[in-house]
Amino acid sequence: MSSDMEKLRVGTAEREGVAQILGSAMADGRLTLAEYEERVDAVWKSSTRGELARVTDDLPAVTAESESDVDKSSEWREYFDEWRWWFGGAIIMSGIWGFQSISDGELNGYWPGWPLGIWALILVAMIFMPDDDEDDKKSKKKRKKG
Repeated sequence: MSSDMEKLRVGTAEREGVAQILGSAMADGRLTLAEYEERVDAVWKSSTRGELARVTDDLPAVTAESESDVDKSSEWREYFDEWRWWFGGAIIMSGIWGFQSISDGELNGYWPGWPLGIWALILVAMIFMPDDDEDDKKSKKKRKKG
């Protein structure tokens, strides 16, 4: 990096980007929690690009490929979070059904099957449905190139 570039002041967006790189490095096991915290503190205290670059100079460069891996893993994490919500809903609805059956003195029809079944079908369909965010990302890349 030239000395002129090192002297340029950084903004919040640049600091946030470097903090995300540090978070990925910690998740990959390249940094310990203590190193991560120390470096994030340095990121927020830095005022120039040179100071910011020194925080990550011993880490591998982030490539577009590794960024897409992070995007894909976060998409799957969000998808499995949806299933966690479904499971929580199943527990609550089944509990209501159970208490209702006990108070009636007989087993009622398992009505939670309907909303849970529909919800599960929607979650399964999400795997096959195109993601609007992907379309947005592709159109932004085209605009940058063109």
